[in-house]
Order: sequence, then C-alpha cells, then structure tokens
Amino acid sequence: MSLNERFFILVPLVASLCNVFLFLTCLSAKKDRVVASFMQLLLVFMAWCGGSLFMRLELFPSDLFWYETSIMGIFLVPFFVYNFVYCFCETKGSFVRTSLFVSWVVVTLMNLGHVFIKTPHVLWVDGEKRFEFSVSFTIIFPIALALLTLGIAWRIALTAVREDRVSLADLRPLTFGVIIMLVGTLLDVFPFFVSLPNDTFACGLNALFLYYSLYRRRILSLTHIASNSSSYLLAAIFTTIILIASYSSLNSLYSVYFSDFMAYKTIVIAVFFSVMTMAVYTLTRRLMNNLFTKRREVLDASLKQFSLAVSKVLEMQPLLQLYREFLQENFPKKVAYICVHDPSIRRYRIVCCTREMVDCSFSLADNHPLVKWLSAHKRGISYSEFAHTQTYKSMWEEEKDALIKLAAEYIQPLCCDDQLVGITLFSFAEHENEKFSFAELGLLDSAAAILSIALKNSFLYTEMQQEARLDALTGLYNRGYFSDCIHQQFELARHDTSTLVMISLDNFRLYNELYGIREGDAALRQTADNLRAVIGNRGVIARYSGKELAVFLPFCDAITAQQLMQQLSQLPSLPPRDDHRYLTHTAGICSYPAGASSLEEMFTYASMAVYSGKTNGKGRVVIYSPEMGRAAGSTVSKRALAESCASTVYALTAAIDAKDHYTFNHSQNVSEYAAALAAAIPLDSEHVEIVRQAGLLHDIGKIGIPESILSKTSRLTDDEMEIMRSHPEGAIAMIRHLPSMNYVIPSVIGHHERWDGHGYPRQLAGEMIPVGARCLCLADSFDAMTSRRSYKEALSVEQALAEIRRNLGTQFDPQLGLLFIRLVEEGTIKVRPAGFTPQPNS
Repeated sequence: MSLNERFFILVPLVASLCNVFLFLTCLSAKKDRVVASFMQLLLVFMAWCGGSLFMRLELFPSDLFWYETSIMGIFLVPFFVYNFVYCFCETKGSFVRTSLFVSWVVVTLMNLGHVFIKTPHVLWVDGEKRFEFSVSFTIIFPIALALLTLGIAWRIALTAVREDRVSLADLRPLTFGVIIMLVGTLLDVFPFFVSLPNDTFACGLNALFLYYSLYRRRILSLTHIASNSSSYLLAAIFTTIILIASYSSLNSLYSVYFSDFMAYKTIVIAVFFSVMTMAVYTLTRRLMNNLFTKRREVLDASLKQFSLAVSKVLEMQPLLQLYREFLQENFPKKVAYICVHDPSIRRYRIVCCTREMVDCSFSLADNHPLVKWLSAHKRGISYSEFAHTQTYKSMWEEEKDALIKLAAEYIQPLCCDDQLVGITLFSFAEHENEKFSFAELGLLDSAAAILSIALKNSFLYTEMQQEARLDALTGLYNRGYFSDCIHQQFELARHDTSTLVMISLDNFRLYNELYGIREGDAALRQTADNLRAVIGNRGVIARYSGKELAVFLPFCDAITAQQLMQQLSQLPSLPPRDDHRYLTHTAGICSYPAGASSLEEMFTYASMAVYSGKTNGKGRVVIYSPEMGRAAGSTVSKRALAESCASTVYALTAAIDAKDHYTFNHSQNVSEYAAALAAAIPLDSEHVEIVRQAGLLHDIGKIGIPESILSKTSRLTDDEMEIMRSHPEGAIAMIRHLPSMNYVIPSVIGHHERWDGHGYPRQLAGEMIPVGARCLCLADSFDAMTSRRSYKEALSVEQALAEIRRNLGTQFDPQLGLLFIRLVEEGTIKVRPAGFTPQPNS
C-alpha cells in the first residue's frame, strides 16, 4: 500500500473517529436545540468522512454505496452548518430554514441520479488504486446554493452580534472552522492537491472548532470528554492504530517464537489487544479524571455544601455572608463585589465585598445598559466580551469609566424567574490576572442560580415579615408589632423622657355610615400619611385600633409632642370637596416620667386624655393631668344620653307640630314601627335604641321648610319638591348641635333613599344604605299610606302591605320588606290608627 493510499485511509479514519468521539460526548450533555443541531451536523460529517473511508476500503455492501453516502454527506453539509448557526445564534422564524432544507433535499436526490457529479472511475497508476471523479457543468447550481446558504448563515451571525444575542468572540471558532472546511473542499479542485485527502481533514478540524465554540459558551464542558464512552473510544482508537502499525511485525514475531501454536494466533492476538484496550481505557479514564473531573469534583463538593447552607437561611444578610465566604474559598485571587437590588432607590448597590477596606460606593441604576443586557441574556459575561457589544458602545463615557475604575473583569447576574435580583462583579487582585476557567464559570453559574432562588425567597420572607408587622390599610405598624417595638424603645430611653400620643378620629363611625367605608378608608390613609410627614424618624407610629393611631416618641417631652400634634391638625385630613365634609381628631398625650411611672400607665393616661378631649368638644390636643383620672366616669348608654336630650327633642317636635300637625304623631309611629323591625332583624339593643331615636327625629328638618309648602293641598311643583327633599339634610344640620346625639345621623339622612339608588339626598343603593335608614324607610312609607290626608283617604293595612310588596327590590329592601309585612300580619307591629291631618306631603 502506497503512502498516498495510506493517507486516504488514515485521515478519513481519524476524522471519522473524531466525529464519533464528539458525538458520544454530546450524548452525555444536556439536550437543547443547539446541541441537537451540532449532533445532526456530526452525523452528516460522519457520513462524509466514513463514506470516503469505507469506499477506499471497499467494504460491504459496495464501494459505490459508500461513495453515494459520502457525496450525500457533502451535499447536506451547507444546510446543517446553516442550521447550526441558526440555533447557535438563537434565531427565530422557520420559513427560510424550511425552504433551504427542501432545496437541499431536492439537490441531494438529484445527485443520486449523478446529475452533478459522475460515478468515479477506478484507475490503477503504478500499481496504486485511484478514484477519478468528473463533474457536470450543472455543478454550478449546488455551488451557488451552498454559497447562498452559507451567506444567509453569515448574515444571521452578524445580526446576532449586532443584537447582542451572541458575542463576536463566540463566533470566531465557528467562523474559522467553516472557512477551513470550505478551503479544504475547494483545494480538491486544484490538480496539485487532488492527491491529498484535504476535504476529510478539513471536515475533522471543522468539527473540533465547532465543539470549541460550544465549549466557549459553556453549552458543552470538558467533563463530557471524560465520560466512560469517550474514554473507551479513545482507548479503542489508540489500540486500533497500534494494531494497524504493528500487525506485520507482530505476526512475524509470533511465527518465529510461537510456531507450534499458529492455530491459535488469531485468538492470542485478539486477546492481547483486548487486554491492551482495557489497560489503555483504565489509564485514559484516570488521566481524564485528573485533567477534567478532579477539580470539578472539588468544586461540586463546595457547591453542594454551599447549597445545603443556603437552604437553611431565609434572611438576606446571612445569605450574602454565605455567598461571600463561598467566593473567598473558591476564588481567593479574585475580588468580588456583590450587588443587590434596592427597590427604594431603584438601583443595584454593593452590599458586601470579598476584600476588606474596599470602596463600595459603586451602584447601577435599573435602566443602566449593563443591567438591561444582563436582564435580557441572563448569563455571565467578561468585560472584554461586553466591550464588543452594541450595548457597551451605547453607554455614556461616565458609565464606562465607572466600570473601568472598578476594574471589573467578569460580571455574573443573579436571576430568578426572569427577574434580575442581583449582580456579582469580579476584578483581579493586585499582580493577578488569572482568568476564570470554564469549570469555574460553570461553578459560578450554579452558585448564582442557587443564590438567586434563595434571595427571591428572602425577599418574599421579608415581605411576609413586613405584612405581619404592618397594617394593610395605612402602611403603619400594627398593634402587635408596635407593642413589641416600643418596649425596646422605652428601655433605651428609660433614663430620659418618652412620650406616648394616642390619636382618635372624631365621629369616624358616623363618617363611614354617611359617606361609605371607602371614603372612611381614604380619610384614615390620609391621616396616616400626614402623621408620617409630621413625625418622620422621631418616633414609632402605628394603627392601634380601627380609628385610633398611636405614636411613641423616645427622648421627647409632652410640649414637643403637643406642637407636633398641632402641626398635624393644620394638615388637611381629607382632599378638598364641594360637599363640606370634615373630619377631626382628638389627641391625648402622656409623658414618662412626668405623667406616668410605666409604659402601661402611659397607655392608660393617654387614653384618658383622649376621652377628656372628646367630651369637651373634640378636635383637641390634650396633655394628661391627674385631674382627668379623678373626673373619668363610666360610659353612658345611648338611652341615658337620649333621656338627657329628651326635652330638646320634644321641643323640636313641638316646634314642627306647630307648623305640621301631622309630624308629631307620625314621628311617634315611625319610631315604634322601625324599632320593632330593628329588634326582629335582630340588631343589638343599642342599635335598636338608635333606630327608635332616629324615628323621633327623622322629620325635624321640616322646621326649615316654608309653611306654604307644608300646608299646600295640591301637587307640589318641581322647585317646591326640591325644597321639600332638603329636609333630611336640614335635620342633620340640627342634630349635629344636640349633645351626644349625632349617632342617629346615618339613619335620619338616609330614610328617603331607595333600594334601587333613585332616592335622595345621596342616591345610595342596596346595602350601602344604613340598615337603620332602611327600617325608617319602611316604617315612614307604611305610616304615610295608612294615615288619612286632606286629599285622600287612608289605605287599609292590607292595601299598604300590598303596595310595599309591589315595591320590594325597587324602593324597599326585599328582605326587610318581607320581614316588616310578616311582623304586621302577625301583630308584632301594632298599627296605630291615624287621625285626619291637613298635611298632604311627607
């Protein structure tokens, strides 16, 4: 066998084994579309090189079969190179790829009919076997298609570089490999190179370059080379080469020394090379472990320990300390700056560093180009690689100088659930310039993934802690955390002055019933915001109960606290409105040690000060004094308060009776009917008493209505009706001046509201109408229908109840209406006969 023939066998053999070896290493890697496209390309390379080798060896089934296999592999290479670049550059869109695939399948099938390349002729020159190929002029079409395909691939690569999807450094080995493959293939055109296996040699080199490009992007690692299948293949290749090179010498040696055992020669040689293969495999495996996996095992052990430690921690600072120690242990020659996102300033700021006495003032804004790049790509990048991206070129010089000043050499993002939670920047220590190995970069990726999840959990844990500490409506501390916190503050200030302020919103329940809970919540939030603005960092603020806020001011006396509360009173507690709403608050102040001897006494005495302020006009700031404790009495019931105001109430009803004789008896009836309905719901006794008192007062606003309207017997005009409809608001204006009777206002002002929202004065609907007002509405309408007027006779009870039934769900609450009907029919509500009155309008 000539040297040339040996070349045409040895080079395709090595190239084929190289492709097989790389294919086996990919089998142990994580499968994604990039690795899958590379494995498909390797299969095409194996068809190319293996077909050429087996054709030369004239193996079964025939040399023509292997020739067709090799040519088919060559024809498919351009498309699968394009497909690899397409996947490598993370390109989307399948129309062009599908079109090219169909085109190359058609071209390959046409060549099986020898349209482009003719069947090779076997020639013997000087006893040397050669294969002579001839091509048709139509070969220009597949060549043009190949150039077009590779041109599209090149365009995809350039676009990916411009869009920062891949770096130019990652594309260099891929580009070199493709160029080498093209040059090697084109060399076969020249007569001087036709006697050399240029194409298969270039094919093998191209495969190695492409593998290196995947290795650079850490899609494949060198640990895959150290797999059992790869080691065994290397051992088989090595012993096969030795067998081919030494077979003749070994055969002669065996014939000389073991001539008596010639019948066993084949078995002996086979066993010998099998043992040699296993020995070489064992040595190869150990060598691979020492070269590629031993360091990896050390790093994996450190990573496992880090992961275990992190899983036991939820707070951020211990997590960052564990990460810092991990970096110090595994990268002692590197300086790492750990940045964590701070939502309050919208920046990633350095929170710790692996070296002491280092400037940690560096930070990155949320909209910094580097932050945007890391958020989009979610992978680490070296500074030199980042400097070649379009993102870097778009940065301001100040932004570049900040990174240069930090001497950042590698940037590792901390991403979790598509969110960038942190950044680690690495720089080299003085007189050190050792770059990260790919194994170390893989370790960084894994550690960053573990820390990212832990940080995300830490953020959630912190949020849960905040939710447990804060009041959801106002954002202030809740009562439980406030109590714990002020105990600590009190102990710190025990040898100095401390002050507790209790703030209670005046008539807050009334405000809620008048304007709705949503408006009440808005007022409470506004008061809390005002309080935060006034107090600042001087003390601890909390929502102590539904309508009470509390402030603890360490190292602050009562006079200073009083001045702060006066500032609070000057701030608007509500946004400006046209309906003259207002809401005041009463503040009670108690100081230690001047006014109380303990924290518990401070709470008691501050509450007494609030009570004193409310009973003396509300909207006050009161400092506790011992006289308040002696004057404080028990809470007075609603009925007792009403009895104290009875003379005033009856004076008002007498005044309206002088203008409208119908009103007094009507108010008495409505009061009793509505109270009976409220008791049957059932409401508590205090609420029933409120409804009863509201029934007496619900029409006192008619004092302000002109007598001409009240005594008119014909239908009222629109203007007169508008005046008549103002009587509920007139009643409210009067009730506000009754001592301690303002709790009846919600029921009085709403007794002309309708269930469907078409009532007056506020057009409330459904359950937005206070339940007391709904009771009054039924009682008022029923008594009006069963009373005799100057323009009509009284309806019978049955007719009145039928009218109520017809208007359930429109004018009346359907459930309360049915209950009222049942109470009247059962006799629980005793209907009082009404006498004649001249008043036609109610």
